Amino acid sequence: MLTILNNLRACLAQDQMAVMCTIVESSGSAPRGSGARMLVCGNDRLFGTIGGGELEGRTLAKARELLRGGPGHALLRFDLTSLQAAIGGMICGGAVQILLQRLEPESETVDFFQDMAESLDQGKSPVLLTMMPQNHSPQLLMYVAGNRLPALPPELLAELLSRTGKTSMPFCLLHGETKLHAEPLSRPLRLHLAGAGHVSLATARLADFLGLEVTVIDDRPEFANHERFPMAREVKVIDSFRQCLAGLDANDYVVIVTRGHLYDQQVLSQALRTDAGYIGMIASRRKRDTLYAALRRDGFSDQDLLRVHSPIGLPIGGESPEEIALSIMAEIQQFRYMKTE
Repeated sequence: MLTILNNLRACLAQDQMAVMCTIVESSGSAPRGSGARMLVCGNDRLFGTIGGGELEGRTLAKARELLRGGPGHALLRFDLTSLQAAIGGMICGGAVQILLQRLEPESETVDFFQDMAESLDQGKSPVLLTMMPQNHSPQLLMYVAGNRLPALPPELLAELLSRTGKTSMPFCLLHGETKLHAEPLSRPLRLHLAGAGHVSLATARLADFLGLEVTVIDDRPEFANHERFPMAREVKVIDSFRQCLAGLDANDYVVIVTRGHLYDQQVLSQALRTDAGYIGMIASRRKRDTLYAALRRDGFSDQDLLRVHSPIGLPIGGESPEEIALSIMAEIQQFRYMKTE
């Protein structure tokens, strides 16, 4: 949902209809999993993907049909057997169900997605619910911990509450003839780049492309500025690296690429005192071991240091800033998805 939310809100704000296409069930080796979404706007603009190929082409044709009128939703089923997949140019196989919902630019719909965006901005983790009663139109609901409970059958509500917070992946619940598709949402991962040099700039560009929120931290305003980092959500010009990180949680990733060993040690010391989900530091093994020895003298344990990815990045070769950035983001993506499996 996060990949299309801003585009959906913009479409509705322009008084245009949109069709949201969601994979609500996926099995086998389908090209995308449950929760993948594609948005088709009334001006025929397309955002997101549900896997491409014949599957997406047929879904797109149906979405355009819904935009012209008639029923407000449709449920498409695709059995991507080896033969059918080969005919369509897809070799994945598997099976998927795709729900298409026409969204009108009405105040209730606009407010619904505005509330969702505000919840995310406030650091909350809403769950987008699609209730699909058999032979009835699907209904969009939202659950935010601490807010009023959604209007669901008691059995579904109890199971939803028992699952919420235990997974970041979409899941389905069944009660009688009613299916509930639940997609937990959270703000994008926040990447804190300590240092604003060439590697930091290349990493920021790639991180932004991959959907992470970027914060850049440096004590040099000629390097750390929005003109140089237009993709960054925040650029912090600090007096010293001694106090540049605080209050980080598992959704905060730290990449240390400062211009000197002393600064690296100062940032790493702070990062290890937070709950940051990922900590990586650019360094040779010799430099890393020297810094680790200093941190041990400051009271950090070997267990603490196991949290650090250093030398940072996957060993894919290359030495340019862009190639180093690619290795860093490859490692972050690997770490990210291994943690959510």
